[in-house]
Amino acid sequence: MNIALSEGKIPDSWKKAEIVLLHKEGTDPSNVKNYRPISLPNNDYKIYTKVLAERFTKFLNEWIAEDQTGFLPNRSTKDNIRIVIDTIEYLEQNHQKEVGLLALDAEKAFDNVNWDFFKILFGELDMGNQFLNGINAIYEKQYAKIKINGRLTEEFEIQKGTRQGCPLSPLIFIFTLEILLRSIRKEENLKGIRIEKQELKVRAFADDVICILENPKERIKDWLEKIEEYGTLAGFKINKEKTTILTKNMSNKSQGELKDISGLKIVKKFKYLGIWIGNRNNQLLELNYGTKWNEIKRDLENWKNLNISLLGRIAIIKMNVLPKLLYLFRNIPIIRGKKLFNDWNRELNKFIWKNKKPRFKFSTMTTPKERGGFDIPNLNLYHEACALDWIRDWVRLEKIKILSLEGSDLRWGWHGYLWQDKAKIDKQFGNHFVRAALLATWQKYKRFLYEKTPLWLSPLEATQRRLLGWQKWPTYSEIIKKAEAGIPIPPMKEWEDIKKEYKNVTWLQYHQLKESYKKDKKLGFSTITNFWDNLLKREKKVITILYKKLLEWNTESEIVKESMIKWSRNLGRSITIDEWHTIWNKKIKLCYSTDLKENWLKTIHRWYLTPKKLGFMYKNRDNRCWHCRERVGSYFHMWWNCKIIKKYWKIIHTECKKILKLEFECKPEYYLLGLYNFNEGGIITPEQEKNNKERLFTYMVTAARLVIARNWKD
Repeated sequence: MNIALSEGKIPDSWKKAEIVLLHKEGTDPSNVKNYRPISLPNNDYKIYTKVLAERFTKFLNEWIAEDQTGFLPNRSTKDNIRIVIDTIEYLEQNHQKEVGLLALDAEKAFDNVNWDFFKILFGELDMGNQFLNGINAIYEKQYAKIKINGRLTEEFEIQKGTRQGCPLSPLIFIFTLEILLRSIRKEENLKGIRIEKQELKVRAFADDVICILENPKERIKDWLEKIEEYGTLAGFKINKEKTTILTKNMSNKSQGELKDISGLKIVKKFKYLGIWIGNRNNQLLELNYGTKWNEIKRDLENWKNLNISLLGRIAIIKMNVLPKLLYLFRNIPIIRGKKLFNDWNRELNKFIWKNKKPRFKFSTMTTPKERGGFDIPNLNLYHEACALDWIRDWVRLEKIKILSLEGSDLRWGWHGYLWQDKAKIDKQFGNHFVRAALLATWQKYKRFLYEKTPLWLSPLEATQRRLLGWQKWPTYSEIIKKAEAGIPIPPMKEWEDIKKEYKNVTWLQYHQLKESYKKDKKLGFSTITNFWDNLLKREKKVITILYKKLLEWNTESEIVKESMIKWSRNLGRSITIDEWHTIWNKKIKLCYSTDLKENWLKTIHRWYLTPKKLGFMYKNRDNRCWHCRERVGSYFHMWWNCKIIKKYWKIIHTECKKILKLEFECKPEYYLLGLYNFNEGGIITPEQEKNNKERLFTYMVTAARLVIARNWKD
């Protein structure tokens, strides 16, 4: 690797690759264009380029503007989709502007990149001789063979395109594409839409590019010429058959003229980054959630008659249903109300319970495994977690373009609507497809997050965002002193101290801050960092953390479950929360088999139907035990008190004592709930031996319960 960087020479094996062809589903297999080539480079080569890619990423993250969100850390598709949706919403309120959204489709975008073009770019940016040597060594000579029907073709030379399967390839592509994006931003003739000081022209995720054109009839030729000019140099060529324009505020006549001028299709909807975008945002729900749920329903219908266990069906929901909906939640969290979620849960319950009546409450099913539930995804809470993730941008005030567009018509600042309830005064806030849904979620959980004034609050932004138009606002965390012991409310800093960081804060604004401080200190300040404060600093696993916290808040009533109370009555003693946690987090986890885990959960949650319960359900039904035919078959009787079952447990108990070489009582909590402790009385001293015997005993009693369950009615 050092030789490659210092001398620009790499082994011949690194220059070669095998290409496997994959047929595109639903296309003509006799047409070579309908096959997707997958390249397999050398593993040593991939390690080498991964090292270069890690270094290159650090540079690109600063050099490439926020409009490109592909392949760089802490950038996401949701920002692009949010800009597009907010643009349509903005144009819905500003009818006088004719705008077109140009969705570019590039022909073989990665395969047509001109090597000379990006080599010149690397040289111009002076990225260092070693890095240039490394790049030149890779893109000097490349060869490949195609594997067809298990045989390799003759070797041929590759002379263009980024190398498939190489960690550097996506970075080199967005590196070259940034030249086009920069020229579009700088070109004054290419006009987008201007909001306050921000102009929105283009958004990209790798080669998925959306251009926002104001007056598209007059400007479309300029746009296409600029793209063609770049393509001549870089090898970028648009596919005119698939490139489309979505128009807004244009008559049918104007749309026809635009089609004639551009030679492109004028559409009423298009798919961008997996999301269907229409020319009105009220179409988003049906175009995306409606279509996706119909697809999921067809899958559930196909799977419903398969012989799959309860936990298996839950796993299907986690692996096949949740990811499809979660992508929509992350990119368009716009669902209001619970009707849609109730309908979805009803369909999921039908699949889980095979069209029979559910035996557990839905809240029990969605409770985490660590607290004795089945961990079924709560779709409503996942959606709310994604909505709160979007709201973080309102709190942090960092994504200026998104905030300017999304709040173009607001009278006050974002913090005013989040903390000071300005939406009650400014009804215009709710007349926005995105804002209304997000604010409803925030209002639901605001009381859980803060009882006192949060330190992220910026009083000036809350009241004077439009008047001052700053991009950085002083927050309470910066204008009040650090909390000290014995001082319940920290005092505010002096004007001179604040001006060291915020030079544009005038004497008048300082006194305005002081007035806000006097008002807010009556409630007090939240000086202890909570989970939301920490979340504002994170970029990874945000949805997971939010979902777990929302689930905790929404299942507080499920800490003590009905089944837990019934077991305490049956055993004649209270079972502590710690004992239940031992069952959920230790005993059940010792069993790796799905059947064994399912038996634990079904037994503890009293899933099995007993003669007594069936007697309540059906008239004139015999409620006596199926085994002894003498007593009423209650749940505890069927598992322990029946004389026939007691004989069975005595045999099991005797065998367990022999195998474990221990003397202990035969108690129902040992065999039915696993509540035993072999360390009592100092019987077992070595920790490893204790753990091994506990593990063995868990397996034995689980197998014993499974025998009863499989012969439940015998």
